[in-house]
Amino acid sequence: MNDPALDGPLQEAAEASERTLRKRLERRFTGRIDGRAPTAALRREQKEKRYRNDGYFQPKRWWFTATAFPLIAGTFGPIANLMSVCALVQSWREKILPGQKEANAIRVPDPKWLLAVNAISLVFAICANLFLLLNFAHRMRYAIAQPLTIIFWYIASFLLMALVVAAHKHLRLLPEDHTFSQSFYYAIISAITYFIISTLLLWNLLGAWVFKKYPPTFTSLTISQRTLMLQTVSYSLYIALGAGIFSSLEGWSFVDGVYWADYTLLTIGLGSDFAPKQLVSKALLIPYAVVGVIMIGLIVGSVRGLFLERGKINVRRRAIEKERRKIIKRLDRQDSDTDSKHEFELMRGVQNVADRVRRWFGLGTSFTAFLIVWLGGAIAFMVSEKGQGWNYFQALYFTYTSLLTIGYGDFYPRSNFGKPFFVIWSLIAVPTVTILISNMGDTVVNWVKKGTLWLGQKTILPERKKFRGPHKVNKEIEEAKGREESRKKPSKKGIQKDIERLGNVVEESEKKAEEGHNETNKPEHHLGRKIAKEISALAKDIGSKPPRKYEWDEWKRFLELLGQPQNQEDDKWRWLGHGGPLLSGVTETEWILAKMCERLEEVLVGEKVI
Repeated sequence: MNDPALDGPLQEAAEASERTLRKRLERRFTGRIDGRAPTAALRREQKEKRYRNDGYFQPKRWWFTATAFPLIAGTFGPIANLMSVCALVQSWREKILPGQKEANAIRVPDPKWLLAVNAISLVFAICANLFLLLNFAHRMRYAIAQPLTIIFWYIASFLLMALVVAAHKHLRLLPEDHTFSQSFYYAIISAITYFIISTLLLWNLLGAWVFKKYPPTFTSLTISQRTLMLQTVSYSLYIALGAGIFSSLEGWSFVDGVYWADYTLLTIGLGSDFAPKQLVSKALLIPYAVVGVIMIGLIVGSVRGLFLERGKINVRRRAIEKERRKIIKRLDRQDSDTDSKHEFELMRGVQNVADRVRRWFGLGTSFTAFLIVWLGGAIAFMVSEKGQGWNYFQALYFTYTSLLTIGYGDFYPRSNFGKPFFVIWSLIAVPTVTILISNMGDTVVNWVKKGTLWLGQKTILPERKKFRGPHKVNKEIEEAKGREESRKKPSKKGIQKDIERLGNVVEESEKKAEEGHNETNKPEHHLGRKIAKEISALAKDIGSKPPRKYEWDEWKRFLELLGQPQNQEDDKWRWLGHGGPLLSGVTETEWILAKMCERLEEVLVGEKVI
């Protein structure tokens, strides 16, 4: 090293920070580490990340095919297995005695061929779930596991459909004293579910092999997404366990126990005739409900995070790309030069439009799903409960109180078709309402929050300064809260710690150099000191929620340190280009830090410091 004042601590800090920065930041931009080709593990990680990022800019239908379809299959596959068990444990026919109701019917034994085929269907369905689980865990090749999963679920579906048709045609008793049990309807629901999820996986297979829109693998799914199937498997087993224990203690049938466990763990609390009466049952209900509610919370949180958050990112990036292309075409038609500040403002406009599209698309989609579940469920319950004299309004009232988990208990299903349908309907309805409420938090609830702040500033909490408007106040509060939370972290680890260490060492070393050696007091040293100080300040914004967005004056200072002229005519990147922060896939803080670290490396190399 030419400068003895910069030897020792600066070199150690530079080497440590360069190792961390190159691994965590340059990996996103160059794919190389220390000038060497990445390892096999790193190449695999980069490949998976590239597939996920590329999927964001694909049409929505292919993103759904590659990501949402496997997740839906993994979520409802174990639930369909539980319903297949319900279709096997009880006979399909019941005889109603004179003067009695359907709830007091006597079971009629099923023929052996029906039990055998039903059991074979369950075996195929369980094997299909196992293959999909191994596929998610990367324990079995996609080319082997995916076709087997599809074929086995189709076989399970067709076997159950054949049994349903045969039972309806050949096993019917006299109409006045005959009814099908809950197990018969559970078989219908299972067959339909198997057919739907196997068809979704078939579309996923065709998109990979025939249309070649994404790789034939589940690398586009994150680890948390792949674990969703494990959560639903655990929940299905937990419902079956509770149904078995409480039905044996209370003298219920197993299918009634599943119905009870479902509305108990979903906290709907219908208050029907299935309530624990034994002392042991009441004692066991306490731990059983606690664990079950926690499992429901985890699954709903996963569904919300995996479908909602990932979907939001995809919609936003698609909206950014669409709006960006629209602006570029408009600028090309105008054939006029655009300065850096104007292009920066255009980038901010693109981001604002994309955020609005994301919020309203999410709200519209979730509200449409809510209406389908609410209104469509009411139609089904009106048909199933016609024996109770339900009209459409009463069914609508029941589905609404159940969707919001109010559960007054004045209306509840009693028919053999209504109870199985309630189980599958409620499992779909509760996450639907949760996602709707989450999307309302970004729009309707946010309006109420801003309006409350505005009303408070205009009435009981007036400010001496000029009023700035509810939108700006809310934005400033959120940004300040995010920066405060990021600074209150108990310890700074990894990249944040290394970056601040680098900045502090560079600044301290150059101070010593200026005091002891006038010949070292040259522009390059001042530039390196400024960049390191800026990096140390930027490190405090890592992890801010919402991510920090910098004003033009701040960007202007960053560009000067990066040696970037404001007229970007010959630059490698532009604000609306692929190399800029708009399409980088990272936060502005991370993008600036990567560029700053590259610039600092150039300065230190020029000084022969590293």
